[in-house]
Amino acid sequence: MATTLLRTRVDARRAAAAKKILASLGLDATTAVNMLFAQVIARRGLPFAVQEDGDAYARTEYGLTPAEMGAAAKRIRLSIARERKAGTIRPVKSADDLL
Repeated sequence: MATTLLRTRVDARRAAAAKKILASLGLDATTAVNMLFAQVIARRGLPFAVQEDGDAYARTEYGLTPAEMGAAAKRIRLSIARERKAGTIRPVKSADDLL
């Protein structure tokens, strides 16, 4: 199969972090890019959602208005407070708390 050289600029820290993760998966950057391109072709688009944060995302993804989002957030906060008071959940301040 014929190949072509693809050159791109990536933030050095981002590249190093990504290479470390890819290595733990048994992949290198070339293989990862080839996998990405294969998925772009197969899906005729990106293989992950590209979207806005916040209200626009919730409106698009879930069909919620800002008022509905606020009401849902309030219900979630109250539910978490009740569960903490009952002792069924506990706050996590760091990843060490999970161990």
